[in-house]
Amino acid sequence: MISMIKFSQKYRQFFKNLILLYQAHQRSLFILFSIWGLYFLFLFIRVIKFNADGVSVSHVNVWSDWPLHTSMVNIFAYKNPQDWFAYHPIYADGKFTYGFLTNFISGMLIRAGFSLDLALILPSLLYIFSLLLGMYSLFNLVLRSQSQGLVAISLFFLSSGLGFIDFIVQLIQDHSLNNFLNLSFFEQTLDYTRQEQYQWYSGNVIVGMLLPQRAFLLGITLAIWALVGILYVFLDDPKNQQEHQLILFISSLLSGILAITHMHSLIALFFILIPVFIVSYQQWQKSLFYYIIPTTIFALTLYLIFISGGIESSKFMRWTPGWASQGGFGGWMMMWLKLWGLMIPVAVFGFSRLSGRSPEIKAFFFGFFLLFGVANLITFQPIPWDNSKLFLWVYLGFSGLAAKSLSLTWTAKTQWKIIDKLSVIFLVIILSFSGFLELVRLQTSNYLLITSNDDIRLGIKIRERTDTLARFLTATSHNHLIMVWAARPIFMGYTAWVANFGFLYEQREKDLKLMFKGSENTANLLKKYRISYVVIGPSELNDFQANEEYYQSHFPLAFQNQHYRIYDVRSLWSHPSN
Repeated sequence: MISMIKFSQKYRQFFKNLILLYQAHQRSLFILFSIWGLYFLFLFIRVIKFNADGVSVSHVNVWSDWPLHTSMVNIFAYKNPQDWFAYHPIYADGKFTYGFLTNFISGMLIRAGFSLDLALILPSLLYIFSLLLGMYSLFNLVLRSQSQGLVAISLFFLSSGLGFIDFIVQLIQDHSLNNFLNLSFFEQTLDYTRQEQYQWYSGNVIVGMLLPQRAFLLGITLAIWALVGILYVFLDDPKNQQEHQLILFISSLLSGILAITHMHSLIALFFILIPVFIVSYQQWQKSLFYYIIPTTIFALTLYLIFISGGIESSKFMRWTPGWASQGGFGGWMMMWLKLWGLMIPVAVFGFSRLSGRSPEIKAFFFGFFLLFGVANLITFQPIPWDNSKLFLWVYLGFSGLAAKSLSLTWTAKTQWKIIDKLSVIFLVIILSFSGFLELVRLQTSNYLLITSNDDIRLGIKIRERTDTLARFLTATSHNHLIMVWAARPIFMGYTAWVANFGFLYEQREKDLKLMFKGSENTANLLKKYRISYVVIGPSELNDFQANEEYYQSHFPLAFQNQHYRIYDVRSLWSHPSN
């Protein structure tokens, strides 16, 4: 009875403290959600739509990424649990190694009765609002300033680079200044944070990651809340042992589950926390038993179950000093000047002004420099662009340091006050104008069709009338209806993705072309790979010169619509009823 009373008192005190905390930050939170909360609300509610043409999305990056995510969502929504991880969505003989948690959640929502668009949008809104609150909490812990926290968040979302210079040049050359406020103008502009020569496909974190990459959004959200918990413990009164143990354990769960959510966020968390744990050695017992060991056990268990053995290529990770730069150290510096503008020197200045802050806070920010160094030396996936997920984590930490720099310069009591304030305004423009252009254009983008309604209906028909593990030979399109809507194994999907997931696909790619050609060895290859159905459609005909006459003369037609014919080839290796 006494213990229940004590628990009830702690419970009431917790919510009392929560209300007091909200009241202390009410104005800043109102500003945060009025600006960025509304921006993301309008962004996500219009990201995908179904209309008379089919399913369309609001940006080319979403058009590129969401077909794969949708295929995973449909796997979890419509397949039996024993078949969820039977194959990789883009590689029939591969292990399902992708961080699947966000798509699993959406799949469960569909099973609960939600439509596909709501199953994709509602979790994204929940994640982004949680991310906003987590970022605010994190920066408030380490900067001890509500205004600096808001500036840091804004600098992060308005990332990055000097692309706005190209915009100004284009504006002067091609348009009058009167067109600047005409939003339709932004629909015609270039990707000003994109740098093709460095395989840097978007420097803005919202355009490149938070909107299209669903795993990144959930991953960074979970990881930031884990950081909030860890830093809260290390910066709080060490006497609150029981509370600290619980917070660290919850943080360990948030960290460990990143193994099936977003591996790059787990890598980022690892390097950011190394310096923090080193300087917090006096609390090593608490750290070891309530965070490090539980995180390791949880993450390693998930890794062994879902990832281990799935990467075939021995060159999956590579030693690449300078990352994507060329021309030695000078070329490396020029690369980062183009990609991030003046962010690095501004962040370095902010780090140098952390005197008087606790060792844990200094170590926390140093962890981002450590991560920056590691990501410039090691490419963690075959496509260099994927390291941008780590670099954007770095940009998050650097944004906090930049906010510190700008605040100190703005409030500096020197005889050059006007110059100081003008320099802050100049730096804010340099750090945010390219991102501002990208975010305005993001809200005004035209819709891009992923799949027509006729093809969606065909995919659903195939899903309902074929064996759940029936293997299809298709073109390597990133949005193929068999992968996305039929939720069936495909022989091989989009080649760049296949390589980036670490599969050894070269021989399979050659055999795919031979099977479409309808040569004398086609039947043997179809039998070897246990292909159940061969799809002949626009991509198969245009990209692989598929010999449809061969399939028409040898196999029955199983499904068709205006664009596709699908032939049943199971007779080569199995009775058609199987």
